[in-house]
Amino acid sequence: MKNEKAISRNEERLLIESAEIASSKAVRSSIALGLTLKFIEDNSIVEVNSKGKRIVRQTVKNDKIDLSKLKKGIVLERK
Repeated sequence: MKNEKAISRNEERLLIESAEIASSKAVRSSIALGLTLKFIEDNSIVEVNSKGKRIVRQTVKNDKIDLSKLKKGIVLERK
């Protein structure tokens, strides 16, 4: 039982690390291509253009952003 939990935690750690690496590569590639990035930060949807200008597109008063409206190609960043 203990061994299964240790393996599960190890797998989770590896998945988180690989997601962080993939996310950072995607962000760098998007910036290099001149694409606009959108991400969720502090109950707000923030847009950053390739020159680094930040624009807050939407602020949500309740503590949840509806994730069902997210589309393919949107990068979510875990903090």
